[in-house]
Amino acid sequence: MSSQAGQVPKQLSLEDQQRKRQQQMHAIAMAQKQATMRQQTAQQMGAGSQTGYQQMGMGQPYDDIPANDPSDIHILTGRGVSVPDFLEFLCACREGDLSTVESIVASQTRSPLFLHHGLLDAMKNGKVEIVRYLLQSGTPISRKTPEIILRAPADQQVALFQLLTEHGWTVNTPERLLPRLIQTNNEPLLDWFLEHGADPNLGGPEADPDQALRLAASQGTVGLVQKLLNGGAKMTSKGLGLFYAAGACPAGSIPHAGLVQPSAEFDKSRIPVMALLVENGAGVNDRLETQHMTAQYPIVNAVMAGAVERVKWLLSQGADPDLKGQYGSARDYAKFRSSDEMKQVLGVSGT
Repeated sequence: MSSQAGQVPKQLSLEDQQRKRQQQMHAIAMAQKQATMRQQTAQQMGAGSQTGYQQMGMGQPYDDIPANDPSDIHILTGRGVSVPDFLEFLCACREGDLSTVESIVASQTRSPLFLHHGLLDAMKNGKVEIVRYLLQSGTPISRKTPEIILRAPADQQVALFQLLTEHGWTVNTPERLLPRLIQTNNEPLLDWFLEHGADPNLGGPEADPDQALRLAASQGTVGLVQKLLNGGAKMTSKGLGLFYAAGACPAGSIPHAGLVQPSAEFDKSRIPVMALLVENGAGVNDRLETQHMTAQYPIVNAVMAGAVERVKWLLSQGADPDLKGQYGSARDYAKFRSSDEMKQVLGVSGT
């Protein structure tokens, strides 16, 4: 197979040769350091047998990649320096040196584990052509392989995910990434996932069907929530999205540990999201059914979050401040812990 765009010229400059040697020496030093710490563990787990290879795979992030070649145990235990061509292969994958990658892969049969390590390095560094070649060469896609792309340069992420779809992966294949994209506010990639059929009701690895909508309601924009609704997000638990939007707190705030006092801007930022959810069927007096200890009603959650403006909005929409959840009613909690302004809004005095 001929080399393509991104190939490093065969004749490297002296400076490039020195840089490449330094990188390889650094990689060797790190591998030797890891090997010193892990060698004893590998021996205890049966490094000399097929059973040992399988045992070492257990608990590894990519334990669904078969480790069935005698050299794989060295890779698993941080002793890849002893595997012929392995460090040079990783370096070439990171740098986008396609000709070297092609030469190493073609020189002899390489194990799935050997190839997969190179795939991960190429993905993290946004080397699209290397990833394309390795996938075409039969490199397996692990359950957790796709999430590595989230560490790649932003302008290469869509292209890398697109390559995975060309080799059997789908946007709804575990581990499901939609919740991660919401947490990191990666809307361009989230748009791509939704356009390719991502189901917002599947949740993440814990199969929580409400996770995507809950995260978007508590920290996303009204536009993001609308995208999920357009993509088929269902409010499977009555009022769940509204409950979490009402109770959104600034980062680091813990209502149970003390009084939460968000800025007026932060407080008001959730109201458009709350209004959108109500327009799509959420009720301001819906009770959140859960086995966990929660406030259960949106207005109680808003009081716990110190969100005076949200409480005012909920009251204007007919929220009942006397409905009692597991922490009492909105008025009960305001008496226990809230600002003077919150007490005034709810018509209560301090304890």
